[in-house]
Amino acid sequence: MKAWLVDYLACPSCCGRLDIPAPSPSSHHTRDDNLTALHCARCSTTYPIRNGIPRFPINANVTTNDKVVRTRNTYDFAWQRFGAPEIKQDWEKDSYQYQKLVPSDIFDGQNQVGLDAGCGGGADLIKFWRDGVKVIGFDLSTGVDAIAQIVEPTERGALVQGDLHLLPFQRNVFDFVYSFGVLHHLPDPQRGLEGLVKLLKPGAPIVTYLYEKFETQSGWVRFSLWIVNHVRRVTSRLSPPVLLACCWLVVPFIWLMFSLPSRITAWMSPNRVKPWPFSHTIRWPVLAADLFDRFAPPVEHRFTQDEVKALYAKCGLERVEVRRYRGWVCWGFKTSETMRDSLA
Repeated sequence: MKAWLVDYLACPSCCGRLDIPAPSPSSHHTRDDNLTALHCARCSTTYPIRNGIPRFPINANVTTNDKVVRTRNTYDFAWQRFGAPEIKQDWEKDSYQYQKLVPSDIFDGQNQVGLDAGCGGGADLIKFWRDGVKVIGFDLSTGVDAIAQIVEPTERGALVQGDLHLLPFQRNVFDFVYSFGVLHHLPDPQRGLEGLVKLLKPGAPIVTYLYEKFETQSGWVRFSLWIVNHVRRVTSRLSPPVLLACCWLVVPFIWLMFSLPSRITAWMSPNRVKPWPFSHTIRWPVLAADLFDRFAPPVEHRFTQDEVKALYAKCGLERVEVRRYRGWVCWGFKTSETMRDSLA
């Protein structure tokens, strides 16, 4: 663990400052990567550090929520399983397309420290690190371990495992928060966004990606998504390995009906405006991973553009912008009134 990370962490139970326990007189392990625990002086709780990553518990109030546990188990499997280079390459391309919609000065990397809340398998996080931006990756799942296996965090990067419902960070410390494809899988997206806003410095931005509501789609797409949503209620209860096997069985059909025709259509009509479903790739492993991501999560919320703006406003954000790209890419800035609420 990077020693500088302590300056951004807080006890998720009492919000007290966390310290690194002093080494015993016989210990010679003083390097950052040999730290084994964090200690809260206020409530005396100790949190383990394993493989250089601080580990914080799930909120005790939601451990009985079957959907929260299933979500964690789903993505524990997903981020450990989907490590093939071709999948990572496609996800990194998607990350680039999403981030192109966001003003470049939000992530200028100069003297900034950001939080990637729900970093998953790390496509966005690794891009930040490669660009020299100082960012902490945070996730409920063991995706943080999968990231550490792919690339070692630079001096400007760190990883933390924990729960968005019980954030282990100090308030008003981050220059930006980035949370892509996460809030819509929480039982209460507004509560999740409110918690992240409290971590921002006054005037700092938060950038999110949220699913688009069925009603905003064309008729046949809306009907298809309606079917997917109802099927997902069943498939999300399957064990992750069984669901992945089912996804692989469907991949040839998706490839023949959508992915391949979309490439042919794009070649014949380059100016075609509306993309086909699954038009972003013709690679079977990527299609299997995408299907798994669509049918595995037990919780899914969708929003209209106006609902996104209303959500941001309720959480004390101003200068809200929303762009459509396979969903909603949105950003807004923390107000001074929200700053006072964060200190309360």
